[in-house]
Amino acid sequence: MTTVRPAAQGPDPSVGDLLAAWLPGRRWFPGGADVRAEPWLAVTFDDEPAADARRAPGGDVVVLLVRLAGDALPGGDLVAQVPLVLGPADAHGPGFIADVRTGAGDVAVHDGGAHPAAWLAMLHAMGATGGAADDALVAGGRVLAGEQSNTSVVLPGVPSPDGAGAILKVLRTVAPGPHPDVVVPQTLTRAGWEGVPRFLGALEVPAPGGEPLALAVLSELVPDADDGFELACAYAGRGESFAQLAAGLGRVVAGLHTVLRRSLPPGPLLEPASFVAGLRRRAAEAVAEAPSLAPRAGQVGALLDDLRHRLPPVRLQAIHGDLHLGQSLHGPGGWRLLDFEGEPQRPVAERTAPDLRLRDVAGMLRSFDYAAAVGGAPDPAPWRAEAGYAFAAAYQAAAEPSGMDPPTYDAALRALVLDKALYEVVYESRQRPDWVHIPLAAVDRVLDGAGSR
Repeated sequence: MTTVRPAAQGPDPSVGDLLAAWLPGRRWFPGGADVRAEPWLAVTFDDEPAADARRAPGGDVVVLLVRLAGDALPGGDLVAQVPLVLGPADAHGPGFIADVRTGAGDVAVHDGGAHPAAWLAMLHAMGATGGAADDALVAGGRVLAGEQSNTSVVLPGVPSPDGAGAILKVLRTVAPGPHPDVVVPQTLTRAGWEGVPRFLGALEVPAPGGEPLALAVLSELVPDADDGFELACAYAGRGESFAQLAAGLGRVVAGLHTVLRRSLPPGPLLEPASFVAGLRRRAAEAVAEAPSLAPRAGQVGALLDDLRHRLPPVRLQAIHGDLHLGQSLHGPGGWRLLDFEGEPQRPVAERTAPDLRLRDVAGMLRSFDYAAAVGGAPDPAPWRAEAGYAFAAAYQAAAEPSGMDPPTYDAALRALVLDKALYEVVYESRQRPDWVHIPLAAVDRVLDGAGSR
């Protein structure tokens, strides 16, 4: 059982002071030192298995929800989840941050995302223990390296239908309302679709307005699986064709769209003018942010003008929304798709809005381009083109009718690839200037009519 209180009733203020200095250095923290973190809510676990949890060593588990504010944040306001384990100052466990002096004495503060005590508290709160002993549940638990926006923990001892164990995904950026990384995997699992890791449970608490606030998601571990992007990079580095695997991935994405259309409420009809206006707005923002795009602004506008006159009012639907190779796993059973939350710094309403299915196709096509470059393909252009063609052709053959004629389908896909590449140009200009040539070349391919791949 969980209890949600105002943060003032949570940890000692000295813990909040510590976090204000610690948070900006986390990979998953959306912003830097200029982002203000103000404690909002404290979640405690009333039925916490204290005796077993402290073997880790551990202590009291509390989830602190902090409001973030700053000019660098999209929308200007976000909420971050910071699970903490507070224990004796002489007992430093996994995820140790620092000792702080409180009114009750010195306390060791730990990042709960890395601490077995917090994992156990969450598993018990979501009723996902299956009767297993606490020490067995966390035996062999480890945090996945390279996480960006969330923290994922491999827990081989958690009971699952196939006996493979589970992954506990601690959502670092949260928002009130139905969370897509809960709703979509749960829907797909209930539908019996095997292209997603089986949904095992979620930890949700009530926000002050009564809406659910998702804190963590539990899904079945996919054994012996390779990250899709790492796998593609390995193939690219060897100069080995990825076409067969890409085609299989295309069929799985088509299956995803079919099951989502049949299992979730239908979206509205696309309004061509407003849809293209959204693309045009994002393109203008990209051109303003990245000077290298300015000479191409006229061609971008012409391509979008053409799309505006072609698009029919097709039915929109739920999609993945942030699909790329890194959101896929390939194991002995084939491809699995994951991470349905979309961009966590965007409002939930935007992330869950029905869209054109081709947006997911465009995102995957851009990912092949990055795999060719990052993997060091000896001849990246044909490797990328072959993989992209195999994926797109297999997807189109397996997908339900799009409601567009072939020229319009191609024009819409080109526009969405362009939309993604423009975003990438801005991102690389800010974060990795040495990489900006990758998406900029893609922009030029689309504008020169060389296709979407």
